[in-house]
Amino acid sequence: MIVSSVAVENRDPYPPTSRYKSSKYYQRTIPGIGRFIESESWTPPDLKPEVTDLFTKVQPGEEGRLDLVALRVYNLSALWWVIAYVNNIIDPFNVAVDTVLRYPPFDKVATRVLT
Repeated sequence: MIVSSVAVENRDPYPPTSRYKSSKYYQRTIPGIGRFIESESWTPPDLKPEVTDLFTKVQPGEEGRLDLVALRVYNLSALWWVIAYVNNIIDPFNVAVDTVLRYPPFDKVATRVLT
């Protein structure tokens, strides 16, 4: 079976805060099956620890809710995944009160994630 892949126009259906915002799309053709449009794999942004990074504790009522933490620190709940990513959190629903979290300043996120 021969599978062919060609790049297609970037459809970018995701909002600016999505980690998939700048994904490239490909049309894959599988003989006898059909054509599929799929996105490339996600490439993580460069958010290595830096001295300008900030820290916060998970407050009561925010346990298991990184979206609420992101809303408090970034004023934008859609950036919850940035906090999960930089803290190597696999299960964002299992983050306890008083857990110390590192988060990059918003200007760093804006230039490396939202552009």
